[in-house]
Amino acid sequence: MPPRALALALCLATAFGCANHVRFDDEIREFETRDVIRATTRIATREPVIGQPFVELALAADERVRVRRRETLVRLDEETPWRVQNELWEVPAGLVAAPLFVGLHAADKMCLGLIPDEAIDAGMDFGFAALNPGLNVESEARLRGREVSRRSRELERDEEDQTRPLADTPVVLSLAQGPSERVVSDAAGRVRIELLALVKDVPAVPPRVLRVEVAGEGARKPAVLELPLTRRIAARVARAARERAAARAPGVSAEAAAQSLVALDALGFPESALALERELRDEQHANGAWLSRLDLALEDE
Repeated sequence: MPPRALALALCLATAFGCANHVRFDDEIREFETRDVIRATTRIATREPVIGQPFVELALAADERVRVRRRETLVRLDEETPWRVQNELWEVPAGLVAAPLFVGLHAADKMCLGLIPDEAIDAGMDFGFAALNPGLNVESEARLRGREVSRRSRELERDEEDQTRPLADTPVVLSLAQGPSERVVSDAAGRVRIELLALVKDVPAVPPRVLRVEVAGEGARKPAVLELPLTRRIAARVARAARERAAARAPGVSAEAAAQSLVALDALGFPESALALERELRDEQHANGAWLSRLDLALEDE
């Protein structure tokens, strides 16, 4: 082949660069799977008998979990993809680096190995890779890994017991035979509610039992808990219900409504008193005189 044709063929061959194969690398990836095989719902209270105007609950799930730990060995073929613009600076850098490190390699033999071999080898690799216009220098920033193979094995299989709070879980509460009230637990699985909020009308007899229901989900079973009320608290709930009904009576005076609000506070139901006051103010928003008398009556109390 004529020399000019051979030179042209070499130029055309280098016009299509190839990736710089760096190395084969083994990457170890560990996985853990946790499957709940059985679970129970636990409803905890501060006291077995309700002796306060409110109830506080803590919801949790006691779970039996199957734990599997696995290890996967992934073999990667790492390379730096070829990019034509990099050759604009790599080739000139290679023209300088290749002779320099070849000279250092020769000098190292004369200096009895005083120059670290790692530095010389890395410099020579860089120089000769940079001289090749069809090959980019290795770049950690542009390094790409292609998965060649993977192999998995199981490291451990075990069962564990764990307890977690039931966050954002619906809870159904009802006093005696009264209507049910649905509330949702907070992020820690806690529920707090005043007992009066569970009474809609005036009960014929003081309520003596609070029923708590938590529905099941998946492997977790539902739970029901009944908590008795002390006679003193049951009587206070019934009296508070009568005070609330009196404040809601048609044509109630502002002074009578203020007395009922104060009574609710005194009985230990401040949240219910505040909710009732807002309800009355919304109903009487157009009656400025009634609202003024209510404010005066509350200040006097």
